[in-house]
Amino acid sequence: MNLNKRSMLVFMASTLLALSLGVDAKTAEPAATAGIAEKLILRGGLKGLQVVDLRALKKNDVLVVQAEIQNTNKKDLRLYYRFRWTDEDGMQVGSGEVWKPLMFLGKQSQFIKGIAPGPKAADFEIEMSAEAR
Repeated sequence: MNLNKRSMLVFMASTLLALSLGVDAKTAEPAATAGIAEKLILRGGLKGLQVVDLRALKKNDVLVVQAEIQNTNKKDLRLYYRFRWTDEDGMQVGSGEVWKPLMFLGKQSQFIKGIAPGPKAADFEIEMSAEAR
C-alpha cells in the first residue's frame, strides 16, 4: 500500500473515530489524536514510539482493541504494555493483565491487540512504558 493511500485510510479512520465521539468532521484529525491520548497511560514516556491508530469494536459481545504503534527513531526500542478493562461504571473487569514486552526495530511499525476478559468490559485503557534496547 503506498503512503498516500495509507494516509487517506488513517485520516478516514480518525474521522470515523471523531464522529463517533461527536466531534465536527473538520477537526477530526486533532480530535481523534486527543481521543487516542485519553486511552493511554504512559509510564515514563514512549521514547520515540507513537500510537498512530487505535480501533475498538465488539465481536460476539466482547470488546476487541487494536493499536498500531510506530517507532519514529532509528534506534531499537522495547515497549511494555497491558490493557486495563473497565465496566460501564468504571470498575475494573477481570484480575488485570501482566506486562507484555514487544521489540521495535528502528522505524518499525507493529500492531498490538487486546481482547476483553468478557462481555462486562465496556471500556479500556492501554498502559505503556518504553526503554532503549
